[in-house]
Amino acid sequence: MAETPENKPKTLAEEAVEQIKTQNTLFFDQQQEPYIALDKKGGRVIKLMSKEFERWLRNFLIKKYQRFQGLDAIVEIVRTMLVYEAEMSGEYHELNTRLCRIDDHKGNPVEIVYDVGDGTHAISIKPGEWSIQDVPIAFLHHRHQKPQCLPKQHKDCSIEPLRNLLSEFRDDREWLVIMAYIISLYVPDIPKPLLVLSGDNGSGKTLTARRIVELVECSSLESGLPLIKNGQELMRLANKNAILMLDNLSNISVSLSDDLCRISTGASLAKRSLFTDDDDWFCEVCRPVIITGIPSTLIEREDTLDRTIPVKVSRISETKRKTQAELDSEFAKLKPYLLGSIYNTLSKALKLLPSVRLEKLPRLADWYVLSYVICESMDGHTGQEFVEAYESILDRQTEIAIASSLVSQACRLLTSQTGKWEGSASQLHELKLVHEDCHSIDYEDRCYLLNNPSWPRTPSTLGKQLERAKSTLESIGIKVDNKHYRFGQRHITLTDTKWAESNKPEAKPANTN
Repeated sequence: MAETPENKPKTLAEEAVEQIKTQNTLFFDQQQEPYIALDKKGGRVIKLMSKEFERWLRNFLIKKYQRFQGLDAIVEIVRTMLVYEAEMSGEYHELNTRLCRIDDHKGNPVEIVYDVGDGTHAISIKPGEWSIQDVPIAFLHHRHQKPQCLPKQHKDCSIEPLRNLLSEFRDDREWLVIMAYIISLYVPDIPKPLLVLSGDNGSGKTLTARRIVELVECSSLESGLPLIKNGQELMRLANKNAILMLDNLSNISVSLSDDLCRISTGASLAKRSLFTDDDDWFCEVCRPVIITGIPSTLIEREDTLDRTIPVKVSRISETKRKTQAELDSEFAKLKPYLLGSIYNTLSKALKLLPSVRLEKLPRLADWYVLSYVICESMDGHTGQEFVEAYESILDRQTEIAIASSLVSQACRLLTSQTGKWEGSASQLHELKLVHEDCHSIDYEDRCYLLNNPSWPRTPSTLGKQLERAKSTLESIGIKVDNKHYRFGQRHITLTDTKWAESNKPEAKPANTN
């Protein structure tokens, strides 16, 4: 008599699936990919369709059943059954890299979870407190990632001791912005400015960037990546790193500049999955980017400069220079204290964040407000100090933008005579001055611009660059009106609103005789 289905003995594959399902957690992530969380914890999360899971499953079957013959077929059967079980369970977990956040109904973060990366611990940062807990099922672990050290519990809210291990910054205001930037790196999914460290050879800019990265993302890639020209490859690397560091760049192309803008403020990528006909692979990232290079005008495009913190560091003198071993040892000793200070400051800032309302907000407003409350929460600093310090950064952005744009320099030259210039795009391209009997310095500047290889070749190209330079020119008081036509040609009007004040004749002293 045939056995009923209830009494039929289980196959090896069915028994293995039952045990794996009981001991672990099967779920789908935000990209509808099946995963397994070993031991029902977040310490090790593996994609079911990956080589890593295949190796784990082979070891499990060999250890449990001492089965070697026909193992390839059993692995595929068990994997297929586990994918089905994951789909039927309906369990869902959003997976992140190193950091994740939980918001309230108003969009304010009420908890930030940082994955230490040791497979056991995570840091939970809440308004007013932080603690060490078990790592939840919320993180993907990539091969290049290394464990972070555990923080030291104390009450200080300052990372000032870090300054002695970095490059020499221009002033205290610049350092305050850097401190706020470092702590803000622990708040994910907020568009952040690109940190651009420039300086001469031997200024320690690479070491400074590496130290900043090490405080958040311990990785074998923390030494920095070279220039990456492929936008999709850049997105793929950003998806697997909490911070993207590009080291020792000489120039940044237009396409790379656009890609970096998208990554820093939030970007998505959709492409066909490999070895499929029509399946899509999606990627959404919002990552901070740190760039190092020698030229101070490494980033030239105005829209990218608006998203940049340009910092020029000084060359380290020979009397202050230390060996790499000494610096690494000092940093390793200081790191647990620094992490505790970061978590103390950030927990206070999260408590203060919902109540802060600022009158003026520059670009990247969310990061600006976050940095304001971070400085309010620091020992010995205030939010108003950050506002004043960041204004100096904005002034430097403008200086670099003017130095990098020949069109902006031309507009400043044309308005320098009378405060106003009017004409067509062709006249602007020829730099037709208001008064032809101009001073020699104006003539020299005009020749420099017209003979420069980077000067726009056609009036049409110049018009496009003028549109891009509008915001920069307005920041120095030059208004651009190019929206109306005269005699079939676009008529351009440049007005320097600060010209009358800067050219006001000096008052003569009163005659006392």
